[in-house]
Amino acid sequence: MNELATAPLTGLSAPGHEARSTGSAVGPRFTSGHGPWLYADDGTRWFDGTSGSGAATLGHQHPEVTAAAIAQIGRLTHTGCKLMSDVRAGLTARIAGIAPYHDPAVLPTATGAEAVEAALKIARAATGHRAVLSFRYGYHGKTAGALGLTWRAEFKSFSALPRDTVVTADLPDPRRPGPVDAAAFAAGLSAALDRADRLGGTAAVVLEPVQVTEGVLAVPPALLDEIARQAGERGALFVLDEIYTGLGRAGRLFAAELLVRPPDLTLLGKTLGNGFPIAAVVGERETVDALPPGVQTSTFSGHPVSCAAAGAVLDTVVREDLAGEARVLGARLAADLGALAAGNPRLAAPRAIGALAAFDCVGADGRPDPAAARRVLAAASERRLLLFGGGPEGATVKIVPPALLATDEYLFLIETLHASVTAAGSC
Repeated sequence: MNELATAPLTGLSAPGHEARSTGSAVGPRFTSGHGPWLYADDGTRWFDGTSGSGAATLGHQHPEVTAAAIAQIGRLTHTGCKLMSDVRAGLTARIAGIAPYHDPAVLPTATGAEAVEAALKIARAATGHRAVLSFRYGYHGKTAGALGLTWRAEFKSFSALPRDTVVTADLPDPRRPGPVDAAAFAAGLSAALDRADRLGGTAAVVLEPVQVTEGVLAVPPALLDEIARQAGERGALFVLDEIYTGLGRAGRLFAAELLVRPPDLTLLGKTLGNGFPIAAVVGERETVDALPPGVQTSTFSGHPVSCAAAGAVLDTVVREDLAGEARVLGARLAADLGALAAGNPRLAAPRAIGALAAFDCVGADGRPDPAAARRVLAAASERRLLLFGGGPEGATVKIVPPALLATDEYLFLIETLHASVTAAGSC
């Protein structure tokens, strides 16, 4: 479900000449920001409970990130993908220095979707296999097919071809009560890998440790370990998509901290730039460098301004212990959402992990109620709280604030959310 499918219907800005496909009409037209706040052209102040689609983990216009970007603009704005800059070299070294790998290599990209596509190329090059296994409710971006229009054949050697197939496996739904049947999950995963193996061998198994776009659905570490184990047995790379969760938002610098061994590849984005377009693939050098030179480049990968901003982000992430702050925030959100659900039988499955939280709206029969979720989102928008909806059934309300919140900012968020749920009536 698209994040905007259940967006509030109040306070929409005029679409102007922009294509409707982008859906960029939630809330008014914003002109400035600070921390969790966005300021509209009419002077009103709005709390951004979306963190700019999860990217502004440090808050809008973080002073150190902004200063680093401005200083870089005064020195060097652009080099292209084939010319190295000092700030790009410095950033890849910084990422390598904190990554959970012995001899890491970093492949910079401009967007998260580009990082996903680069990871699939690396997996095909490293394994010699073709098929990919993904999971129900996964979200990894919206780009595909550009290479089908590109003439040079060697650029396509490790990309999706007509004979490629993606196999989808099931994951336990964490919103359902009761223990996970680990044996049944392992058997289902093995069967899915069998299907992928029959389609040219499994090159990669790709998974988000928390499926944020479809409703903040966390995958237990034990299941991640089982997925990694089975992927390794098939000669496939285990690719952990941490574009949304990495660098502290989910309460850990890397999800690898919870696992028996690191994934073969980790994908970073969103928090890495705190609003500037940058992402990266990280893994052991022998794995990442299986991809030949020139196969994965783009004009704006490793862009100097984004690299400068990302360097300041990493400074702040480490200095402020962003992961620890996110864990504290997650505990508060879990407690407050649990209390809210306890007083409202139409609010189900409250959940939080770091600076990521959600709940579902259900009807009197206990079934998902998308209309009720839309009412909550609309009521929040009326109170100048920006939230996204979504979830597999369209009945989820997601809360994704910046991880660094002052006490008064957090109180505004939780009190306005409570008022919005009350105003919505049946949720």
